[in-house]
Amino acid sequence: MRVYLQAGLAVALVALGGCKTSDSKGVALASSMERYIPADTVVLAGVRVDQIKTTPLYQKLMEGQKLGELDQFAKRTGLDPRRDVDEFVLASNGKKSVAIARGRIANRAALEDAMVKEGATKQAFGKYNLVGKDGYAVVFVDDTIALAGQPELLKPLLEAEPAKGDAKSAVLERVAAMQQARQVWAVAIGGFAPVPLPETGNLANLNRVFQSLEDVAMTMDLKDGLHLNAAGTCNDEKNARQLHDLLRGLIGFGRLSTPSDRPDLLRLLDGIRVDHNNRNVKLDAQVPMELVDTLLATSEGKRPKKTE
Repeated sequence: MRVYLQAGLAVALVALGGCKTSDSKGVALASSMERYIPADTVVLAGVRVDQIKTTPLYQKLMEGQKLGELDQFAKRTGLDPRRDVDEFVLASNGKKSVAIARGRIANRAALEDAMVKEGATKQAFGKYNLVGKDGYAVVFVDDTIALAGQPELLKPLLEAEPAKGDAKSAVLERVAAMQQARQVWAVAIGGFAPVPLPETGNLANLNRVFQSLEDVAMTMDLKDGLHLNAAGTCNDEKNARQLHDLLRGLIGFGRLSTPSDRPDLLRLLDGIRVDHNNRNVKLDAQVPMELVDTLLATSEGKRPKKTE
C-alpha cells in the first residue's frame, strides 16, 4: 500500500501542485480540473507547487531528505511528481475526499503497470482504468489529469457531464474571491469541527462554537518566512466572540507554558493576532524566516525523518 500511495498520491505528499492564476483577483482553477470537483464539495484546498518550490521554507524542508522509493518510482515510470505535477486540489464533502492533480503524465500505461506489479488491481470503467487497492483507486484521465479516491466517488466524475451542485458553486465563488498571490489556500462552507469533539461535557461547547461557522477561508504565503491568514464567519456574534476568546486563550496558554529560556517560542506566539468584528473572526500569524527553524524544530515529531 505504501508504494501504491506513492504512485497515485505522491502529488499530495511531496509535490502539491499550484493553481493557475489570472491577472484578476482570485484563484483561477484550470477548467480541466474544475469539472472533476464533486457536486457536494464543501471543503476545497490547493497548493501552488511552482511557487512553493522556489521558497526558502521549501528548501529547508527538502534539504537533506532522501526519498529513495519515490526516486525509484520516477525511474520506473518516467513520472516524478516533484517535477511533473503543476496543480493539485483536494475536494471533500466533509466525510470523503477526492484528489485532483494536473501536470504532465507521459506514460499512463507504465504508471498503471507499476501499480499492478506492487499489488494493485485494475478495473475498467468505460474508457478509463481505475487502479487501486484497499478501497482506494487512481485513474489517469488523460495525459494531464489524475484523480484519486474511493472508486464510488471517482466513477460519477468520469461521466460525460461535469458534476454540478449548489455546494460546489458556493465553494468556487469563495475561492474566486481569495488573494491570488498566496501559494496555499483552502475554503470551507457549513459548520464543522476541526477534530471530533464529544457532544456532552465541557468540550461540547467548543463543538457548538466550531459548528456555528458558516464559512472559513485560509491562505498561506511562504515567500518570506510563513504568513498565514484565516477568516471565519459564525452564524451569530455570540459564537464569533466565543471563538475569538477560545483562540486568544490558546495563545495565552501557550505563552504561560513556554519556558523562560525560550524567547524564540515567545516570538512565534507574539506573531499571532486574533481579531473579532460582529460575526467575523480573523487570525493572522507571521513567522519570519529567522524563526522558521524554530517552528520546524517544535514540530520535529510530525516531520518526515531523514533516511540514511
